[in-house]
Amino acid sequence: MSPDACRAGYRALAALLWLAVWQLLAMAVGHEFLLASPLSVLRALARLLSQPATYLTALRSAGRILLGFLSAFALGVALAALCRRSPLVSALVSPLLSAARAVPVASFAILAILLVSSRWLSTFVCFVIGFPVLFGNTLEGLQRRDRALSEMARVFRAPWGRRLLYVDLPQLLPFLRAGAVTALGLCWKSGVAAEVIGIPRGTIGEALYSVKVNYNTADLFAWTVIIVLLNALTAFLLRRGAALLSGRLARL
Repeated sequence: MSPDACRAGYRALAALLWLAVWQLLAMAVGHEFLLASPLSVLRALARLLSQPATYLTALRSAGRILLGFLSAFALGVALAALCRRSPLVSALVSPLLSAARAVPVASFAILAILLVSSRWLSTFVCFVIGFPVLFGNTLEGLQRRDRALSEMARVFRAPWGRRLLYVDLPQLLPFLRAGAVTALGLCWKSGVAAEVIGIPRGTIGEALYSVKVNYNTADLFAWTVIIVLLNALTAFLLRRGAALLSGRLARL
């Protein structure tokens, strides 16, 4: 048996083991509203996936969360490039980054409710949470560039666009990909949490708040599965896009 097949088998056995533990705990508790069984969660998930409103809710939340992520990505990359060139800009940005890393999501969410509509609360929170990660990874990638290659490009007077495409971007791409995947996971977690606080209409956060009020743990786990699947799908697309871009750059 190949190593990959062995690892897949071990993962399947581990999943079955934890499902069995979950079932035993649910049977020991004896109350579905306190801890739903795996079968109850599966039924709740099937019911949610059969409703068109579930997909609209997921798309609405995903759009706002991804908007915050993309905004953080764009500003993080641009500001990291400026900080790499200007110590003054770096000194001005440093306190903001420290605040963004230290302040809890709930504090940002409450502040955002006062400043913006609750409809865009998750976008604002995702931007604040994702920006430090993307900025830090981009800056680290810029600092670790091979100076010999950059110097050689300057000696041969390569145009700025070609230096970026052939020298800088291939070296920076692994750092951007790692930072983007990490930031995307944080954005999904913080974005949904912000929606639970702000309760914008027609979002996953509103659905989770309704579950909390009604003590429906089966729906709680079902929505959690949907969030995990959305996170996994967007992360897969991000990795796939980065791999295609890396391959394209290698062929240039």
